[in-house]
Amino acid sequence: MARTKQITLKESYLSEMIPGYRGYSPVDLAHKTDQVFAEEVLSRLSETTAFVRRIERAGSDWLDPEASATLDSVAESVESVSACLSDARTINAAVLDDIESGRVEEIVDLDTEILDKLGNINQALSMLDLEGGVGTTPDELEAVVELLDDLGDSLRQRVLLLEG
Repeated sequence: MARTKQITLKESYLSEMIPGYRGYSPVDLAHKTDQVFAEEVLSRLSETTAFVRRIERAGSDWLDPEASATLDSVAESVESVSACLSDARTINAAVLDDIESGRVEEIVDLDTEILDKLGNINQALSMLDLEGGVGTTPDELEAVVELLDDLGDSLRQRVLLLEG
């Protein structure tokens, strides 16, 4: 009798949020899931860049110079995070062997965390975008930079985990 794979709540959440996300177990799904996840994160980071550009355009005449410089830092952080993900190698064969021994849960936890962080970043920028950037302070943008730095840390941790 074939064994049915039990999916976790986080895997279910990720599969609803990311078309094509099917988890890392069985092993034959790992490469495809990793690819789909990376594409989704890059797509959401592209949205982040679009928010930044719209805020820059909307506030070009009145945006405080310090806020404008911090907005540039947000754009640089997005580029850095995107590069981290783009430069990552595909999932390592050694990791595939370890997947059955519990590493899947760790990867899924990081995937969920990364997606949630991206959602928070885009939500914060979306609110600033809706306001046309009016009243945008450097402190608000610094909070976004911190979130992006935290996202970058999570992505690097994920890359290290997947590379074995």
